[in-house]
Parts: sequence; structure tokens; C-alpha cells
Amino acid sequence: MKVNEIFESLQGEGPLMGRPMLFIRLSGCNLDCEWCDTKYARDEGVEMSVTEIVDKILESDLLYVCWTGGEPLLQVDDIKMVIKRTIHKKHCLETNGTQTIPHGIFESAIVSPKDLNSSPVSNADYFKFIVRPNEFQDIVSYVEEHSIEKEKVFIQPLCKEGDDIERLNRELWPLCVEHGFALSPRLHVMMFGMERGV
Repeated sequence: MKVNEIFESLQGEGPLMGRPMLFIRLSGCNLDCEWCDTKYARDEGVEMSVTEIVDKILESDLLYVCWTGGEPLLQVDDIKMVIKRTIHKKHCLETNGTQTIPHGIFESAIVSPKDLNSSPVSNADYFKFIVRPNEFQDIVSYVEEHSIEKEKVFIQPLCKEGDDIERLNRELWPLCVEHGFALSPRLHVMMFGMERGV
């Protein structure tokens, strides 16, 4: 498997926000989003065997393992082999939704759709939309058009280096209240900026 980084931290986004977990960021992505905050994961990385990754997971005392990227499902066969050998851990997925999510192996699967003209993945547990406040109505329309349950929707500020993330969260706050969506404020960015490995 090509791995960009493995580190322990607190989850800064989505339904498991604040929970300690081991992050496995895989290299490679099938998209090239202008606003991506992990562009380094497209190409950077080292080859690791399934056994090496299993050992890393077993070395960690943390219960939760987060598979992220890049797009982790580009290496789904290897992920399945790792999970089979670490089944006592709670494996979570963060994906762009362009690949089929395997059934029954992830504790939760969070899809972050990048193309609002495409249909959402049917077996996603949650949806995370990364937006500027002035794009919020596009998300509302998408959720309504595809009958996505509001309880599954997390709104996250799109921010780049130097952006005032607290201001963006304050602007998104009343919009989330109005439409019944959860706000995912990106705790790690609020604490550490765009620093890697946190």
C-alpha cells in the first residue's frame, strides 16, 4: 500500500469529532480539487506492506482507526486485508464518494461529495460538505433533491492558509441552525492551522 502518513490525534471533523483515533492517510486520489487541503497526499508517500500497517494499528492503544487520503478506496483490497486482521478495532472511512463503499467493514463511512451534479453514494452513513457561506444554498438544494436525512449532514468551512476559520464558522452557524444541519468546525485547523499530522 502507498501510505502518506500515519499518526494519532483527535478527530477534528464530522460525527466522531473530538474522539482520539489513529489516522492512516493513504496516497493517491482520482480527483484534483482546487480547494483540497491535503494535496500532498496525491503523490507523496511510501510503500508499506499490509503486515506493516497491521503492526502500526496493533501498536496503538486507540480503538478507532480512520482511513483517509487522498482517496483511500483506491486501495480498497489492501484495506480489507488490514481490517480482517484488526477486526477488534473500529475502522472509519473518509471518502470522496466516487468509489463503491464495501458493506459491513467500516464502523462509519463519511462521504464528502465533490460534484453536486452527481448522485450521492447510497450506503454512506454521513455526508460532509465543505463550503463557503455563500455556497450554502447549493448544499441545501442537493440535500433536498436527493432526500438526504438532515441528521446525516455535516457542514464544514472551506478554508485555506490564512483564512479566519472562526469567522467562517460563525457565518455558517446560523445557516446550520436554520436548515437543521450539524456544523463541523474543523477543530484541528482551529488549533494548529494547516499543520500536518495533527
